[in-house]
Amino acid sequence: MALQVNVNDILSQLYHQRHVVEFLFANRENITVNELLSREDISQEQYQKLKSLDLIYEYESVVSLNDAVVAMFEDFMEIGEVTPGFINDYINELKRHIRFYQEVHEHRFLRSIKKYLKRINIALSREIIKLQKNVDDTYKNEANYRIKIQKLEDYREKRDTIIDFIHKTEEIITDTRGLFNLTNDQELYGIVNALKAGLIENLDFLIEIQTDITDYINKIQFQLDVYVKAQRLKEIKDHGTLHYRTNFNEIVKAINPLRFNGIKGPRTKIAIDYLFTDEGHVLCKKVAEKYKISRLMMRGIAGKLPSNFKDQLIDQQIKLDVEKLVERFLDQSKLNLFEYLIDYKFPKAVGTVTFEDRLSIFVEIAMEYQTVMDFKYRLNYHDYEESGTKLKKRLGYTVILPLEKTEKKQKKDKAA
Repeated sequence: MALQVNVNDILSQLYHQRHVVEFLFANRENITVNELLSREDISQEQYQKLKSLDLIYEYESVVSLNDAVVAMFEDFMEIGEVTPGFINDYINELKRHIRFYQEVHEHRFLRSIKKYLKRINIALSREIIKLQKNVDDTYKNEANYRIKIQKLEDYREKRDTIIDFIHKTEEIITDTRGLFNLTNDQELYGIVNALKAGLIENLDFLIEIQTDITDYINKIQFQLDVYVKAQRLKEIKDHGTLHYRTNFNEIVKAINPLRFNGIKGPRTKIAIDYLFTDEGHVLCKKVAEKYKISRLMMRGIAGKLPSNFKDQLIDQQIKLDVEKLVERFLDQSKLNLFEYLIDYKFPKAVGTVTFEDRLSIFVEIAMEYQTVMDFKYRLNYHDYEESGTKLKKRLGYTVILPLEKTEKKQKKDKAA
């Protein structure tokens, strides 16, 4: 029967036996009792004390830390297996306290809503970090190819589960937007905005993780195919089939690779000082042009500036009247900001406005006029061709709409 303990006893034992705890945490498998007691920093009495407090377990002469202690360390260090299930518990608790607050507008339920909104934001980021680490560790450290592929497939399913939780959280925020506005709570407003930004950022991270998982699985599958072929080749060799039933040896002897073709390269090395001369510069340029090595192409001396370069600079510095552009956008309600800028016909005095320029204007307006914009915090996609290469690409952007008149009035009243 375990002793009656308190927090002070547990913290005291964890501190005094911190070296043993560190050793067991770093080596969580196959640490025997004799191996542990052979250390100089723990005695038999101290070992029994740790067992009596249930800080360590012993089963068939194998010692391990309590699962709760391991989970605590992994939680703080953001390592260990990905466990997105408890995020769903936070979401269910958030829904429950929102229903309570809708029934009776009491501050205690609003405080619980803030707490679970913060927990969801922190838990999502932590689980994504753990997911990325586990994906990388599995690809680098797992020796068995089939187990490695299966683990990566499992992580892909957990990644899809986290995406579902993000969409559920977005739906809750959208459905209760009016309720949150009625509370007139600045702290809640800041928590919701931080959560919205975190959801968008986490979705981007999950897209990168999905790309890594797909890339890793393709590489593993290729390596597995090579391994299977090499294994089959070895079996054929062991049975003597290559030697007696094929012309494998004749084909290998007929191959004349570069290192065995009898051509010897020049042994003379060019002095480094020579490369800094004019003749050496010409030689470096020839080598760079032949092998298309841009880093060896030294920059030449810049030419003279034209006499009218100031007039050209003034012509290129014609700036857009962004304020009027924003006013025209706010007066319409059919298009979002990105679509509006893509289709907008700029004055001839401005000149040609490229896709990159329109994208820069979109970012500038989104940052400077966010108080009069309605950020929907969902992504739309735009397909375009990259200038020069003509490659088809897809760009994701945040949907930004003009604020409705009622919302504008509420923001003005709050500012007043």
